[in-house]
Parts: sequence; C-alpha cells; structure tokens
Amino acid sequence: CQKRGAIACSTNSTTLGVGGESFKAHFVGRSRLAPFLNAWLAAPDTAILHHHFMTGHILEVVDNYDPTTEVVLLLESFDRAMFFYLKNLPITPPQCYEQVCKTWDEFQPGVSAGQDEQLPTIC
Repeated sequence: CQKRGAIACSTNSTTLGVGGESFKAHFVGRSRLAPFLNAWLAAPDTAILHHHFMTGHILEVVDNYDPTTEVVLLLESFDRAMFFYLKNLPITPPQCYEQVCKTWDEFQPGVSAGQDEQLPTIC
C-alpha cells in the first residue's frame, strides 16, 4: 500500500557540493498536509501561482491520485509556490525510487560512502 501525500521541494536554500547543486525535498503525508499547506501558503513571502490551486484543491487531488503511478509536487522557488500533478510518467514513482536507491553513488560523484549525502527518505 502506497502512502498518500505530496513531495515538497524548496529551491530557496540550495547547497553546492562536489556533485552540483542540491536542495531540500521531503514527503508530506496526507495526515499532515492540510496544516503544512496552511502554514506554507500563509507565509507573507509566499504567493501561490494560479490562485485557484488552493489548499482544498490540492487536498482533493491528493485524496484521489494514484500514488503508484502519479506524483503530487509542491515547489517553492523564491516567493512563489507552485503545484504540480504529474501523470503518465515514463516510470512509476516506486520504480524511480528503487532505481535511485540502486544507483545512488552515480548521483553523488566525488562523495564517498558515509559522508553527509544521504538517500532521500520517505516518512
């Protein structure tokens, strides 16, 4: 059973490392999504693009999407918050995660095992 929720990603606090630029991303489960959206979208420096994509609409999508084949992505970039509902993907999200885990070293050139770079987590 796949857990419902959204991937929240911010490009506002990037870090530059040997492998390039990285940014914070985490999975917000459905049970925590409403409070997260209310706090995130209420921040004075965040304006959501396309104002009709408000909390209720995002929650409705999360309640109805298929987490085995689709992805809900919330992206923060500077003072903008964007909502993406990704469908018809060439690889399913579980397959993608599995492939990233298997080939994680390829995503971290120049970083030896045990250093700060860690696999993405699903909570």
